[in-house]
Amino acid sequence: MQSPRLVLTYSALSAFIIYLLFTWASRGSMNWSLSSHRPPDFSLYVSLESLSVEQFPLDDIDKRVIIVGDIHGMFEEFQTLLAKVSYNPSSDVLVSVGDIVAKGPHSGSMQVLEFMASHNITAVRGNHDQKVIEWRTWLEWIHSLPGGSSWLFQVQDKWEKAQEGGADDVEEWVEEQVRHDKKHSKWWKKIPEEWQLFGDHYRIAEGMTQEQYSYMIQRPVRIHVPHAHTFIAHAGILASDPNYKRKDKRQPLSHIPILYEAETRKEDTSFLRRLQELAILNEIPQNLIPWVTLNMRGVLDDHTVTRKKNGTPWAKLYKKDMKHCAGFNSKKKGSLPCHPSTVVYGHAASRGLDINRWTIGLDSGCVYNQRMTALVLGGKFAQQLPGTIEDEYDGEAIDIDGNILSSRPKFGDSGRGKIYSVAC
Repeated sequence: MQSPRLVLTYSALSAFIIYLLFTWASRGSMNWSLSSHRPPDFSLYVSLESLSVEQFPLDDIDKRVIIVGDIHGMFEEFQTLLAKVSYNPSSDVLVSVGDIVAKGPHSGSMQVLEFMASHNITAVRGNHDQKVIEWRTWLEWIHSLPGGSSWLFQVQDKWEKAQEGGADDVEEWVEEQVRHDKKHSKWWKKIPEEWQLFGDHYRIAEGMTQEQYSYMIQRPVRIHVPHAHTFIAHAGILASDPNYKRKDKRQPLSHIPILYEAETRKEDTSFLRRLQELAILNEIPQNLIPWVTLNMRGVLDDHTVTRKKNGTPWAKLYKKDMKHCAGFNSKKKGSLPCHPSTVVYGHAASRGLDINRWTIGLDSGCVYNQRMTALVLGGKFAQQLPGTIEDEYDGEAIDIDGNILSSRPKFGDSGRGKIYSVAC
């Protein structure tokens, strides 16, 4: 029987999680007045979503989780991949690591968006999805202002006529309008700096239905799967703050969560791990910045996060942190009192399919004529069926250099998944 203190701990944590999710979800709502001339929060971030066993089934041989890498509007390839894995919406849970739209064909982006929204597919936001959300929120705001719709329609008409006359650089054209169209200067000033009017993201945002817009703004920037000890984020998650040493007391993995008494540590390791995972999400400053989880590729020598290809890949730093996790009761010198957790991500097409023990990167560059990849979990793989070398190296998992990898990567503490891919 659980002690009163343990019950109290569970209750306190549950209340904290509910508060946290409510707070961030509220920040993601459109709490701006349509009649306000002050710009709203265009980002509408939803920080975190937690998935239950039913929403992410790993141990049910009749259900599967299918996690798909960056789609970028490549609808035909996406459908080919779903056919290859025999996707069944009645029993399979489909999950996207973000960037479902943009960069690929416009028509494909609209088809992918329709599919995802109409089936309410589980997904995190990608950096390109975020730009579409921001443009649509901007459009909603402009149309709500007196004279806004009229100005925007006039601008669209002028740009179309300019294109007929041979103009093909919308950024250059907009700069010219800003310089010379003094009559509408107040409207031009409402376009945020570095936003590209009439670009790919704008066109997708403009073409979205209200249902699709609602679907997009409900997508979180991070997903936590507590029972699988897994994070899903478009660009990634840091397991430690690069500004401090690994064993610094400010690092979540450097100590056992303080809500627990010593006598309860051994009897509920899974719950302890969940507490520590929540600390990773909420106590490491970089993980609380949406731009980081949407754009990060590496960490520079000065410990700042970068979206460029220089710096140390964040997955390499994550691997080092996980390598030091030795359990909550380990006395091993140099070890950390933690258990490893897994990150599944996309975004880094330049690195291709990137499978490591505790990080799985699924953006294999379909939009660049490479491949689109999916990781399948659960189903028959929940039974841990033995496989041959031929089964593992079947040509489904191919890295950026064309090397064939094992298509049966380890997942979580003791599980395995299956990689499937299609050419683009």
